[in-house]
Amino acid sequence: MKDNLHLVFTYPEGFPQEIIDNDIFQVDGKDLKIHITKQENETYAAMEWIVPTFFATYILKPYFDSFLQEAGKDHYELLKNACKKMLAKGKVTQVQLISASKSTQKLSGKYSQSLAVSILMETKTNRQIKLLFDNNLALSDWENAVDEFFTYTLEHYQNFPNDQLSDQIKDLSPKLYSTIYVKINPSSKKLEFHDDNTLVLDIKNLSRS
Repeated sequence: MKDNLHLVFTYPEGFPQEIIDNDIFQVDGKDLKIHITKQENETYAAMEWIVPTFFATYILKPYFDSFLQEAGKDHYELLKNACKKMLAKGKVTQVQLISASKSTQKLSGKYSQSLAVSILMETKTNRQIKLLFDNNLALSDWENAVDEFFTYTLEHYQNFPNDQLSDQIKDLSPKLYSTIYVKINPSSKKLEFHDDNTLVLDIKNLSRS
């Protein structure tokens, strides 16, 4: 990832440029540094949640530390709405997962999180947090999760280290290079925070219920 970027948007390879330009126009602003990437069809030897999604929004630390302080919360609302529009694209995008028949690293028969869309942010301590979206839930549930996620994130940057997000992840893997994963609880529809180990256990437990 390039240094000092504020936002990175990922689209599928071959996605219409005019739609991308319109999406970016909705959030673009003076001094805002945006980068666009294209996600190709590739094969990944990794757990499903590590695989990059076709549609993704990366909200990087400089966005909060510099740009948002100047632009104000109105831009945060614009960004949140842009993320919700990205969700709508991901909701109707079909992604086929092909795994090796002898693979012990895949949970393809039990994994229900979307491989089409995700939202990622960087914490004050440079941890990456990835919000996942359950294909079994409605788009409205996804949108509500974005609202909750954005509330957590903004409060994190305003009140760190005495914030709810820091408290939610304090007992997860402390390794800075280890991503934190956030999924929507299918019953309560509230956000749950996981590392790789707890997410594996959670998915296996759900498959037994």
